[in-house]
Amino acid sequence: MTRYTRRAALRLGASAAFAATANIFTPSKVRAARKEKIVYWHLPNFTPLADELQRQQVFEFAKQAGLKDDEVQFSVISNEEFTAKIAAGLETGNPPDVARFYESFIQLYRSQGHLLDVTDVVKAMQAEPGGLFQSSLTAVRYQNRYWGAPLAVNPWPMHSRIDLLEKAKLDFPDTWDGFVEVCKKIQRPPFYGFGMCLGAQADGTDNIMQVCFGFGGKTVDEDERVVFNSPGNVAGFRFIADMYNKHKIIPKGAVSWDNSGNNKAYQSKQVAFVNNPASIYAYLAGSDPDLQKRTGLFGVPAGPAGKVNLIDTWSYGIFAKAPYPDLVKGLLQHLMKPAHYNKIITATDGRWVPVYPKLFDDPWWTARKEFEKFREIAHTGVPISHAGPPSAASGEILSTHVIPRAMQRVLVDGVAAEQAVADVHKQIEEIYQRRKG
Repeated sequence: MTRYTRRAALRLGASAAFAATANIFTPSKVRAARKEKIVYWHLPNFTPLADELQRQQVFEFAKQAGLKDDEVQFSVISNEEFTAKIAAGLETGNPPDVARFYESFIQLYRSQGHLLDVTDVVKAMQAEPGGLFQSSLTAVRYQNRYWGAPLAVNPWPMHSRIDLLEKAKLDFPDTWDGFVEVCKKIQRPPFYGFGMCLGAQADGTDNIMQVCFGFGGKTVDEDERVVFNSPGNVAGFRFIADMYNKHKIIPKGAVSWDNSGNNKAYQSKQVAFVNNPASIYAYLAGSDPDLQKRTGLFGVPAGPAGKVNLIDTWSYGIFAKAPYPDLVKGLLQHLMKPAHYNKIITATDGRWVPVYPKLFDDPWWTARKEFEKFREIAHTGVPISHAGPPSAASGEILSTHVIPRAMQRVLVDGVAAEQAVADVHKQIEEIYQRRKG
């Protein structure tokens, strides 16, 4: 007989090579003469087992394709170094053949002419039983063609210290106002309530807009008209400023965090809550199982405009300069075959949510009730570019960090939220004008 404790209730509350096609690319002599036939840049998955399986699958494909080990370059590139290294590679005409891209960076590089059309690969993925989550296709589609192969959908749950909620006899709050009160009751600085990333990083943009969505804010409307200067975003900026300066539930150092800052704060038990993909939860499985047992995953609290769940999509992209594009397409199709792909997904311990809905039927997912809402969020969640699709413009906004820099003006410099929002609206508008198409 199953006994349902308060903790249980809290935890349950959250919720072969590719067939050859005509090669329209003529490899440069320099690129074609290189020893490596495949150059793969790998971003760590936060779980060593998944990283090793990824490496094995790359070399497994290479062997099937008749390549020697020294004809494959498998390079591990950190998230912090990735954008700069890609820029340097493009400048010298020597980017990798294939890499993994975050959210709208596929659209940014596509608009610059750097990516290969991989519609044939995506259509093969769609033909698999159950197809793909439509939300994953939004990030890679442009004018009915696909410029990346969806790799994973990431919901952004609130990682929460359920042991502290239990101790204080509190439930996870339904609203942002209630969230502030809960944080104030359980924090004891230097242990803080909310590890909100406010640094000039992609996570800063995501964390800020996740709050603003709840107040009715968004970056663009459904027709991709910039609507950032809105009462909803002003209210969201004010609320964040109050959490930081008035209620003091966010560590002061959060304004200088990089993308790993909130991860480290939670993993080192410095904060009670962080809004982040389940990479933190997956990391704890191997590094601190006890803390993982004390962690619940919840949807974000609701604001006056309701609750909007954020998702992001990671995708594979192939650079147009790849001298052997059909070979690299074959690699992608090998990696994304559900039987191969599912091994990576389950090995990440929840770090990645599959792009194939049918894979949620795997016992790995059905046995873990803490992830039961993830399938629904993968269907209904919105990207950071909400209410428009990921685009070249939203990719530039994400990479230049204009939104967290605007937020920092309010938090650190004392600029009024209305002024900061109006000013960044102009920056965003200019980016969308320049990045049309």
